[in-house]
Amino acid sequence: MNILDILFPRRCVSCGKIGKYFCKNCRMKIRFTTHQICPVCEGWAIDGMTHPKCKTKYTIDGLTSFFHYDAVIKKGLKLLKYRFVSDLTEEFIDLISLSSLQSLLQQFSGQATTNNQSTMFIPIPLHPSRQKFRGFNQAEVLGIKLAKKLNISIRTDILKRVKKTIPQVEMQDREKRLKNMENVFLVNQLATNDQLPIVILFDDVFTTGATLRAAANALKRKGVKKVWGIVMAHG
Repeated sequence: MNILDILFPRRCVSCGKIGKYFCKNCRMKIRFTTHQICPVCEGWAIDGMTHPKCKTKYTIDGLTSFFHYDAVIKKGLKLLKYRFVSDLTEEFIDLISLSSLQSLLQQFSGQATTNNQSTMFIPIPLHPSRQKFRGFNQAEVLGIKLAKKLNISIRTDILKRVKKTIPQVEMQDREKRLKNMENVFLVNQLATNDQLPIVILFDDVFTTGATLRAAANALKRKGVKKVWGIVMAHG
């Protein structure tokens, strides 16, 4: 046993039981996503694909979410976001079922093969000042682990957050949230090959979807043909 596990034992994020961040009993309370939603109108959608009526030239193409953002998952993400418990990321990713990961792999590998394009995984970046203050980016930390499991290349140097915004959780009004995300992202560079990649944007939580849609908009205006979103939870 690691000495740190003795001095600072893992405790369940929900009930406080020593042993794991997600104990057996609390894992049973986790609500897994049973249907996906359209990332624009948030209505039910087949495989999370953006509804045809919601789609525009620069709209995100779809969304995959693994959990509902409540109870155990909400507590775990907040612990990671504001206290950064590094080994918590491993347990978080392990909560995702093998079948869900296999389904994602088939979906994106199939699209890449059909379009003769590579698949690129991009975590939603924080503004530099916020990342410096926090010391890490929770989306990047989780994204690296997930991309490794999916065996998809990850890039953190392409999408930049150039506008410091008010944290979305502090804004209750939907319209203000959407306004808050205007002109937030800048695309530095894309793949060096001639074929622009299929981009998978990753974030920890989907609330109004304004962040993912703003990032997708920036990428598509630079020529990316397909942008999909993946989040740990929505709610």
